[in-house]
Amino acid sequence: LTQDALKEVIKIFNAANKAGNQPQQVKAAMYQMKYRNMVEEDNMENNVFYMDTLIAATKAPAKNILQSMQAELFNSYKQNNRWKFYDRSPLTQETSIDISTWSLEKLVRTTAALYKASLQNEALLKATKLDGLDAILQKGKNTRQLRPTLYDFLAHRALEFFMNGENDVINPAYKFILNDEKIFAPVNQFVNAEFVTADTSSPYYNALKLLQDILKFHLNDSNKDALLDADLIRLQFANQHGIFTNKETLYENALIAIEKNYAASPYAGMAKYLRAVEYQRRGQQYHPFKNNTNQFDIVKAKTLLEEVIKQYP
Repeated sequence: LTQDALKEVIKIFNAANKAGNQPQQVKAAMYQMKYRNMVEEDNMENNVFYMDTLIAATKAPAKNILQSMQAELFNSYKQNNRWKFYDRSPLTQETSIDISTWSLEKLVRTTAALYKASLQNEALLKATKLDGLDAILQKGKNTRQLRPTLYDFLAHRALEFFMNGENDVINPAYKFILNDEKIFAPVNQFVNAEFVTADTSSPYYNALKLLQDILKFHLNDSNKDALLDADLIRLQFANQHGIFTNKETLYENALIAIEKNYAASPYAGMAKYLRAVEYQRRGQQYHPFKNNTNQFDIVKAKTLLEEVIKQYP
């Protein structure tokens, strides 16, 4: 009796709106999407836009959560239908509400705009602890230290989208490139660094700005877990997408700094692990006759990993 269940969930959503019970608003919205998927044709396309109705009926911070969910729906549609977009040119004006006719560029722009919208009312989001949102969250180990506020939760969802290279589909002549060494700077310097570009819609540029905001928010925390978690994400992102002649050295030195400055934290162990992965990658390039530069890097990786096991059991 899915259709009947849908009617009941709509009643719950309306009652939650009236009572200002935001966790139940979001939970009821989730179940509306679930049941609509089961009873309607073209459910994915319809649900993406049906979220507009739910968003219009809510206020922050529930509205922010629903915007983040809608962004995820757009992104999922793109991933599931990516093959349809190959060789499709964008129209001069794309005004259709039929998502199946959109270009890849419009899908990415719309998704990015929603993730940015989900982070508006920043002060409210940063003041909203996740403890009151148990109705809609699946708890994981240590997650409350890593994502202590609703801002952290939503910002990391947006960050995952912006760091994904698949979303870098627009290529202007002034395309933003990660070639500034400040991306590897110590965290207290990185948060205030300026990255100048005309390509302000670049996913990588937006990822950098978001990383600065997240890290600045946690710079003075007594518990450094959220800071170090985000900082290691920053360094891996820089190593993966940065274009430098000395990138390996910058990445290695940044990881060593975390190991030294936060030796008591398990995240120092994580930094050592990431350094070991880098040594292993280099070691695999060794050849006894053609390239002996990295001859002992796999041995160095093994030694580091043994230290991690011993120091951070």
